[in-house]
Amino acid sequence: MTFVFPLERQDQNAILACGIVFTLLSVVVVGLRVLARRKANRLLDASDYLIITSCIVVVAYQAIVISSVLVAGLGFHVEEIKHRFGIESGSSLFFKLLIPMQVLWAVSLALCRISIIHLFSRIFVVQSFIIIARATYVLIALWALAAIFTAFLICQPFPFNWDKTIEGGTCGDAMASWITTGALNMVSDLIILIMPIPYILGLELALPKRLILASTFGVGILTCVISLLRITSMTTIDFYDVTYTISRTILFSALEPCVAVILACVITLRPLFGGQYLPDGTATFSPRAIEAMSRRNPSSRHFKQLNDESETRLRPEEVRYQTYITKSPEPFAGLGSMGEGLEMGSISIKHEWTVQEERRPTTSDTNIEKKELG
Repeated sequence: MTFVFPLERQDQNAILACGIVFTLLSVVVVGLRVLARRKANRLLDASDYLIITSCIVVVAYQAIVISSVLVAGLGFHVEEIKHRFGIESGSSLFFKLLIPMQVLWAVSLALCRISIIHLFSRIFVVQSFIIIARATYVLIALWALAAIFTAFLICQPFPFNWDKTIEGGTCGDAMASWITTGALNMVSDLIILIMPIPYILGLELALPKRLILASTFGVGILTCVISLLRITSMTTIDFYDVTYTISRTILFSALEPCVAVILACVITLRPLFGGQYLPDGTATFSPRAIEAMSRRNPSSRHFKQLNDESETRLRPEEVRYQTYITKSPEPFAGLGSMGEGLEMGSISIKHEWTVQEERRPTTSDTNIEKKELG
């Protein structure tokens, strides 16, 4: 029968409480995201499936973290595990659980970040943003692979991770690899945090609205703070007493992916707070909003008046004006500075005129026409 450790330490209770509460919050918020999609008449896209998968991985990760407290002695000294509870293997079970914890932690964060970038790419359809997003995809994928391979290759042979009695076994510098992985983790958070800000601040909106919108996208700063606290806590780890000294690091490691999933869903929940949407997912505006947009100061537009002094002019060959509007499920790179609100794809508007070129009439031509009419 598996021995269950008593909950006597503050760090143990904190890990369990945060694990249970934030896991439930992650699941609820992801469910609200799906509900918001339904209310807005929008189909789930790749960003939604990625965040759902990330949430599932987070649940599995939290289950292992909670198991490390209940059955692996996390929160107790290694000597307590051996002498007080009579478990001769000491921290070996914890080291076994530590490997899947590292893998699931990296996978959950990678999926969450890729989901965020995919969502941003459907909102900000500027070509420069698309290029940055693709480069960030590669950075996140390489970071995740590095974290996963480190978990499996840091010790050779592999069982030496938890059984230090194996002759000829060696381990690399786990502390250095964890800190490096954590630093790159925080860098990727900062990149995702900064990416949309210049495009948001460049919108033709009132400054308070731009700041509010920027703060909505900037809530990801919380994950950067947690990541920094996690790296700081690593400096106190003693691998000879790992189950006791790693508690704070495990706490922040368990908190980070949950917070990341929650924040990734925040900007998609607007349909739950009101608004009307057409069957194709297009948002409709109230008459008051339309009137406000129509009264925008035209001087704020960056257009210059053309002074055409040429001897020719263009005029419609026929009195005809045509407009074609098409909607695509995928964004068109390079069209404008914003997509269709939130991840609805993009709308392409095409205007056509049929014109012909003719000589600009002179004063003499005008007098001749008057005489002929007279």
